[in-house]
Parts: sequence; structure tokens; C-alpha cells
Amino acid sequence: MTVQNAPPAMVSATGSTLEGMPLSHNRAPKECLQPWIARLGVTAVALPQGQSIACGAFTEFPLIRVIYGAPWTAATASGLKTFEPGEKGLALYFGPYTKRMDLTAHGSFKVVSINFAPGGTRDLRLPDPGTVTDEVMLLDSAIGEKVPVPDLAPDDDAITWIGSVEDHLAAEFARIGPPRPPSIVQDFESLCLTDPGASLDDFADAHRMTRRTLERVIGREFGVSPRFATRRARALDMAAALLNIAMEDEEAELHLRYFDQSHLTREMHQFFGMTPGKLRKGAHPLLRINLEIRQSRRLELLERLSGDEPRPWRDPDAEPA
Repeated sequence: MTVQNAPPAMVSATGSTLEGMPLSHNRAPKECLQPWIARLGVTAVALPQGQSIACGAFTEFPLIRVIYGAPWTAATASGLKTFEPGEKGLALYFGPYTKRMDLTAHGSFKVVSINFAPGGTRDLRLPDPGTVTDEVMLLDSAIGEKVPVPDLAPDDDAITWIGSVEDHLAAEFARIGPPRPPSIVQDFESLCLTDPGASLDDFADAHRMTRRTLERVIGREFGVSPRFATRRARALDMAAALLNIAMEDEEAELHLRYFDQSHLTREMHQFFGMTPGKLRKGAHPLLRINLEIRQSRRLELLERLSGDEPRPWRDPDAEPA
């Protein structure tokens, strides 16, 4: 049995929406990791025997997912790939997405998500973002050597689990000592999260650079052009609102970023392969998990939510103890 954009009978140990759709337990990392890591998340979803979820995912920046449990299939830029993590787990490296990537989870799964900040993969021997857009690969292949994953193994307690992931990463980054990402990429991410309709020429002028220099820097660190990055950010914000992963008063404001309904429809088709109505009506469990991680970071940056403040779309009774 395969479930496509319909709520399967699944149980999440890491939180859910008020409607019962699974979410990750996610938060900002400790300060010593924040120049390189934007967000950490752990997800544990149990499915009935023989059931799978055919859905999709969409993230702006590279990330590492360590997956445990059932096989996963991803429709990457280079073709369909299947990964079989099993109980020992498998570390995968995802490049930035330029559109929704079809993903299928073929049964119950547990996932660690390490979401890099822009420029956060520098000097970590990982591929440049522009060379791996819409791609997924084994982390071993991305780095060029065997990468152990037992230190990130799941714990039944989601809070303990994400804490152990964070401690492991803090020790690794202290050992490697990579340079901080350039401030320009952090500022540009802030622009994408807070005001993606802003003038790129004004942004370049404020940072005392030419538009051509801005194009080169953002192209290298984001893997896409500045204009594409802001369009993508706008679409991700709108998709989050359509999936009820937003503040209640935001959807009307986000609609105003588009000239009219046909403009919105074209953009949703390009980035998500469906109309706004279809996006709103579907369950999209895997996509919702991705968007909720990003939306939490965005609202904290806007200071509309603090790091420990309950998010209104989450079921308080389903949160990890």
C-alpha cells in the first residue's frame, strides 16, 4: 500500500500538527555551531507494516540527513536513487533544491537533519552548493572517505537524541576549526527570510559591492543566482502558509508578494509542480516537515517567536516530554 498526499495511519514520536501530521523536534543549535549550522532536527515516524509515504521535500541549503529504518527513494537531478539505511543508519548529503524533489519513505523511519547555514559547508570537504543542486549522495561519496554514524543513533527520548547530535557536532567543529562563513551570505539569507522582495541593487549598494560581485558571491555560496534565491524564498514562505505552517495573520501578507493569482499559480507550479489549491488540500507529510524547520528559523529571526515559545501550528499534547 502506498499513500500519496493522503494522511496515512502514522504515529510521530517527535511532534505533530494539530491535525495529527508528523513533524520533527527541531531547534536552533547552540551558539558555537550557529555560524555553520542553521537548524537541527530529529524525526521518528512509525507506519503500519507495508505502508509507505510518497511525497516530496524542498530545502534551500545543503544538509546532511542520517536516516534509519526503511528504504528511501529520491528523484534526483541525475535519476532515481534508492537508499537502504536499515537499523545501522545511512548518512546522506543533500544539495540545495531548485524545486520540490519527489521522495518516498518505504516504511517507518527515524531521521537526523543537520541543516547547514549558507556558507556553512566551506572547508568541510563537501561539494560546492552549485555542483550538487537537486542531488542526493552518500556522505561517504561527498567527502571521499568513510563516515561513521553511530554517534547520531536514535534515542527514544527526542530531547536526549537531539542533544547528543548537537554535542557530537560541537566536538567535530571544535576539532576542525573551520573559518566562519562570510557575513555577506548571512545577511543575504536574512534578506531571503525577512524581505525577499527587496531590491537586490539596494542590497549590493548597502554592502559596497557591485551587482555583478553580488551575483558571483551568492552564486558560489547559495548555488543559485540572487534573484532565483529570493523567488525561491518567497515560494517557500507561501507554501508554508498554504500548509498551515505559519502565523495565522501571515497568509494575506504573503499573497501580496505576488502580482495576482496567475503569478502565484505560475510560481507554485515552477517550484512545487502543483497549483496552490492542490498544495493546500494535500497532506504532504515529508514536505511539511521540511517547511516547518525553515519556518521556525524564519519566525525566530523575525522575533515573532522565541526559541522556546510554542509554535501555534504544533499540537502541545504531542510534543516530546
